[in-house]
Amino acid sequence: MAFRQEQNLEALAEQAEAYYPGNPDSSIILADQVISIIREKGLVSPLEEDMLDQKGWSLRRKREYEQAEQFLLESIALSEKRNNQEQLGSTYLRLGFMYRGIGRFEEALEAYKKSEHIHIELKDDRGLASVLNNMGILYRAMGDQEKAFESYTRSIEIREKLGDQEFLSSAVMNLGVWMAIERRFDEALTYFERYKLIQEELKDTSNLVMVTTNIGNVYSDQGIYEKALEYYHQSVDLLEQSTEKDEGNRAQILFNIGYLYGKREYYEQAIGSTKEALEIYRKFQGRDDIAQSYKNIGQFFDELGKADSALWYYDRSLELYRELGNQNEIASVVMNIGVIYNKEEAPELALNYFQEAERILAETKRELSLPGLYNNIGASYFRLRQYQTAIDYYKRCLEYAIQASDLEVQKQASFDLAEVYGVIRDYENAYKYQLKYDTYKDSLYNMERTQAIEELITEYETDKKEAEIKILTAEQAENEALIKQRNAENKTLLIGVVSLIAAVLGISGWYVYSDRKKKEIAAQKEELYKSEVDSLLEKQQVESVTAMLEGQEKERKRLAAELHDRLGSVMSLVKLYFSSLDEDIKETKPELYQSFTEGNKFLDDAFAEVRALITEMKEGKSSGLGLQQDLEQLLAKIEKVGVSVNSRIELDKSLDALVEMNVYRIIQEALSNALKYSKATNIELDLVSNGSLKLKISDNGVGFDPAAVSERTKDREGYGLGNMENRVKVLGGSFKIDAKAGNGVMIHIDIPTEELNTESEASV
Repeated sequence: MAFRQEQNLEALAEQAEAYYPGNPDSSIILADQVISIIREKGLVSPLEEDMLDQKGWSLRRKREYEQAEQFLLESIALSEKRNNQEQLGSTYLRLGFMYRGIGRFEEALEAYKKSEHIHIELKDDRGLASVLNNMGILYRAMGDQEKAFESYTRSIEIREKLGDQEFLSSAVMNLGVWMAIERRFDEALTYFERYKLIQEELKDTSNLVMVTTNIGNVYSDQGIYEKALEYYHQSVDLLEQSTEKDEGNRAQILFNIGYLYGKREYYEQAIGSTKEALEIYRKFQGRDDIAQSYKNIGQFFDELGKADSALWYYDRSLELYRELGNQNEIASVVMNIGVIYNKEEAPELALNYFQEAERILAETKRELSLPGLYNNIGASYFRLRQYQTAIDYYKRCLEYAIQASDLEVQKQASFDLAEVYGVIRDYENAYKYQLKYDTYKDSLYNMERTQAIEELITEYETDKKEAEIKILTAEQAENEALIKQRNAENKTLLIGVVSLIAAVLGISGWYVYSDRKKKEIAAQKEELYKSEVDSLLEKQQVESVTAMLEGQEKERKRLAAELHDRLGSVMSLVKLYFSSLDEDIKETKPELYQSFTEGNKFLDDAFAEVRALITEMKEGKSSGLGLQQDLEQLLAKIEKVGVSVNSRIELDKSLDALVEMNVYRIIQEALSNALKYSKATNIELDLVSNGSLKLKISDNGVGFDPAAVSERTKDREGYGLGNMENRVKVLGGSFKIDAKAGNGVMIHIDIPTEELNTESEASV
């Protein structure tokens, strides 16, 4: 009867533990039943201290900490009385966990140390590893980094010895997260990669999603956006393979992908990923996440110059942030809206939003945001021609920016002050702030160069480390294969000793066979090696070409900015100076006035040419209005020099910006060649898109010998063929040229736009 009663108690105890943590109330009720039966019957059972522990643990789950502490201490007292060391070690661990959670760190440490001592005496390595892992977390919270690291590493060493991969990975992940928080990125990546290997062996998809996301976060924090995107996309792929659909996690990763596309200025892809995240957030009613998604999409549309779309998303974001009462975000969004109204030449509306932002920043004491706000307010008053008020705000902006050591804002404020002083003809102050602007600009340029070099070094070290890991893995596999081969050879030799004749015949046959197989394997390896080398060279060539073209575009934009900021500002001052002399010359030197007027017109023409050049270099095209309009303008210019142009341009839809830019450059290069080298009087251009982009350009010029040009690299580069081929290759297309001396030139290009658009959306 007593045995059956004991069985019933154990069943109730198991149920009490099974209800935790999902249903702590039921766990408490069942634990109480077990304790009551034991005490009513006068039984002596370890289930009593076990259920006291379980009841306290369940009350902790309900955040009823005083009662939880009472029952955990009662369990400890009873376990000490009965010398139940196993239960005592477990309860001290739970008590320490609870104390740590409510900030009673010293008491938590005392409980952990008692649990540690008991597990050492019991030689319970698994329990000891768990205590040490928790002590590592506690020491981190207490700020004792050295002891935290020591506890974590001891826990890892024990779990490695036990071969307990699941629990080992927990300590490794904790260390990785800690290192990432401390911005010790290399160490964080080492631990995360180790955790990733363990989860790949365990085939735990959800944990793989977590670690690839963490690795992506580390690369993102370092500014290595290409690598971060690679791991974020891996996380999304793993989520799609998983049977457990974690939509909340998927939304956060898509949001991160959108953010990084924005950082890399791929705004269309950024909008697409963030919209995907937004749709998921709407299902879960996560208003903070929805508001932030609206805000980010608004920023991306603003960068694309689509003011109406940007304002629509900003308005949705602002509505939610007002409902949530998030003053910081309200200030940020209204500032962004004000900037758009300034761009749209509506400074009165802009000022309404800026004034709201100024009020919020004053209330929340966020002085770091004031420089940008004052600069924007100054821009509004400048547009309203209230120049003195604009100067006051620009100076306040500069003052706060100097306090915050923000060189970028200092540079902008100095430029704006030079501009407004120039307008009111205070040339002394205009020159003074122009010099300040140049100084800040040079400082920023040097900093950017240093940062770019550091980023290249970081990327190189990262790639180098990955290559070393691959080499070590390959060497390990080769060593294992060599050991297997030697074992096989030893076995063959043993058989030969047993039977000499059979060994001689067998060895002879084996050598013949082995020699033939070695030759076959060597040939296969050679082919595989050649294939890999060719593939690698092709990949490197495309990557190099892509980098070169991206570099050209960045340099073109940098030069455009230089022209705008330096030559443009100087010419503006010269123009203002000339304007100030107009009346004086007309009255005092009438005989020179006609020449002065003509010179002024020449200056206007030069100013217009500089503006056009800046637009062309900045946009990567002649107007920035789309490929078809850009090409029509280009062909119109060519016809003005006396060359007949027959063209057919049929584009069924807007193309990706990367495609448009490269196709425009290809056509520009081909037409330039026809004018410079072919002496053509007639050019035909045919550009059609329908699933793929087909381009044909022909002329009736003198032509050339392609073989001769191919042999002379410099001539080929001068003629631009290599550049055109490289651009086509980057777009994944085919390039063919038909040319013969005396018979003109015909160029055929086919670019698969559908595939390219898909690729550009899927990756950077």
